[in-house]
Amino acid sequence: MSKDGTVPETHPGQSTLILGLFNDTPLKEITEEALGPVHAPRGCQLATRLPAAPDNRVNESGYRDKDTPFGGWHGHLDGLWNGATRIHQDTDRPMTSAEAEAWNREPSTNGCLKTHTDLGANIRSFAALVAVSLSDQTTEGSGNLGVLRGAHHEIERFFQRQRDAGGPLGPDGPNWERIDRYAPNGCGLRHYPDAVRTAFTKGAARTPDGRHWPKPTLLRLAPGDAAIVLHAVPHSATRVARAEPRHMAFFRITPLARPERNRVVYPEALCDIWREWPGMADVVAEERQREVSASPATNG
Repeated sequence: MSKDGTVPETHPGQSTLILGLFNDTPLKEITEEALGPVHAPRGCQLATRLPAAPDNRVNESGYRDKDTPFGGWHGHLDGLWNGATRIHQDTDRPMTSAEAEAWNREPSTNGCLKTHTDLGANIRSFAALVAVSLSDQTTEGSGNLGVLRGAHHEIERFFQRQRDAGGPLGPDGPNWERIDRYAPNGCGLRHYPDAVRTAFTKGAARTPDGRHWPKPTLLRLAPGDAAIVLHAVPHSATRVARAEPRHMAFFRITPLARPERNRVVYPEALCDIWREWPGMADVVAEERQREVSASPATNG
């Protein structure tokens, strides 16, 4: 206990100051205009990336950082099991049985389980990722957050197909094998479906093994800028090539209207990505009508 009689926060991301980046700024009002009333965040992920040259570290896709295009970008959806230990770092040999046993335990290092059999999904979800920049990321090479722009539509359609095929939704469900045994380390993680990955060919790169790497859109944020990202958008940080570290605060926001049973796992919202965004209803309807009007079928 501190001298003034208060109990100090045990984690910086739970401090009133850091939570105030969302709770005490226009961000909360803006988010609630889109989602309706939301649960007040109880914690914030403070993410720091240090300057680093391309090296031999193996990322969760199973590839070495220096071999991964676009500043090491390997997109993911949040809420997926990522191994109970660090991803296998050796590309010259498979994991030993002891290493594999340790890695396959639950929960993973991010607290996620592999399966939620009672809910028919193998992925946790929320409605919005709210990212607040705490450092200058206005130029490429600043550890920019990269998003696979437009992929939420492909993700939605993919989950709908998994649902129609009997599920479960997510990795180890229909057409989404969790482990990429062809990755250099023999056990890469597919953090979004290959069917979505291969849909983005414009500007894409390939590694020497022929693997397809979509080009992300890098967010260029000044200190204090924020981005609101739909859960269904694959995203990832990129490498810091300048002298200063990159600092970010991430809030994962869920509407009060979400059923309590689905507070963490909500299959219906995975198959209907705008289900929890009533403030976006008119915008989405107008955009979808524009797409229908522009399609060849409607234009003769």
